[in-house]
Amino acid sequence: MILEDEFGDIIQKARSGRGLSIAQVARETQISQEQLSKMENYTLKPTAEQVDKIAAVLGLSAPKLLDIAMKRWTPEKWDVNFDNAITVVPLSVTLGSGYSAYCYLLTCNQMKATAIVDTGGNPDQVITAVNENNLKPSLILITHEHSDHAGGLRKLQVVTQAHVIASKAAALPSEVRECTKLEDGAEIELGSRRIKILHTPGHTQGSCCYYVSKATFVGDTIFAGSVGRGGFSYSSLLESIRNKIFTLDDDVHLFPGHGPITTVGQEKAHNPFF
Repeated sequence: MILEDEFGDIIQKARSGRGLSIAQVARETQISQEQLSKMENYTLKPTAEQVDKIAAVLGLSAPKLLDIAMKRWTPEKWDVNFDNAITVVPLSVTLGSGYSAYCYLLTCNQMKATAIVDTGGNPDQVITAVNENNLKPSLILITHEHSDHAGGLRKLQVVTQAHVIASKAAALPSEVRECTKLEDGAEIELGSRRIKILHTPGHTQGSCCYYVSKATFVGDTIFAGSVGRGGFSYSSLLESIRNKIFTLDDDVHLFPGHGPITTVGQEKAHNPFF
């Protein structure tokens, strides 16, 4: 699958996260501002030497960054039978201009209990998928408050009558009712499964992930080969990933809000931010 972030996205996120201008990076790397701008805009492919210099300034792993720049890595295809206790149905929602987001239908197979993870910004498409799969969701898990993940939440809540769960720090729309905001490490039941909330501030202050069995729904905290923008705090974002996600088993599947599904082990081995 195609990665959500290309070389240009990665270096722009790292540069912005470190508070550096293109001029500053140009000075440190001895690569012209024009060339760096073209790299960030996907119109110039870097050389291996340039990747080394950029990675050193931006605190990225040069070998991992080079693999992505040369399009030598994408995550292995995810195993749909990775854990027989649960079923995960990914929903790719197109939001306009070709931009898309993922939300997920998570079902405990033993008890046939279902949770919706994020709205994809399109509650109607989620509702259609719920009906097509003959599901009766009892929970809506929100990873963060951005519109492509929580847009239309109230409509989805009204139609499904599901209870909304979010991080204690999440700033959800005021019209949302029957919402429980959880502390880091709190657990909730989904049938015979227990879902653990992991606070992962960085992309937003209220960003969180949901861990169950061998799956973690990560929103915009981490992508295959990249991370979300550190809109709240870039350093907190990286710390959240190191302490909350990379401490999970390597075979735990990561279900992001954008781009392909990956695993903890693959991200440790291939994500240039680490």
